[in-house]
Amino acid sequence: MVLRSVKRIKEVLPEVEHIVMFYNNGMVFQCTFDQHYNVPKLGEHLAEAVNQFYRIYETCGFDYSDYKKLIFETDKISVIILKLGEESNIALFFKKEIDINQKLQSIRRYIKRIEKLIDMDISEVQSLENEEKKNES
Repeated sequence: MVLRSVKRIKEVLPEVEHIVMFYNNGMVFQCTFDQHYNVPKLGEHLAEAVNQFYRIYETCGFDYSDYKKLIFETDKISVIILKLGEESNIALFFKKEIDINQKLQSIRRYIKRIEKLIDMDISEVQSLENEEKKNES
């Protein structure tokens, strides 16, 4: 189910180069990067980026509740890290776009669906898959 949602995101948003789904501890559980990339290290770095912002907020004495999104833009690639569940996140690597915020509107429904799927147990996922198969027929 998660893999299917990742494919749908890439279909709807062709600007998405890669998707990395990871836990707060840096463990990657879904990734579109090839095997020759150091995916475990990528997950660690993404989790550390989120943790660094927590430390910044803590140092400044700002109230820190769960983040919603982090956006890092360069000339060619934009990376958006979104909070999925309590312990899970998704990083979307976009080809550079003029207004990335418009793209965020388009993917929110997919993000919400992924969040629900991640928090489900296996019996709920199988039940949902069976229901989708019936609807596709």
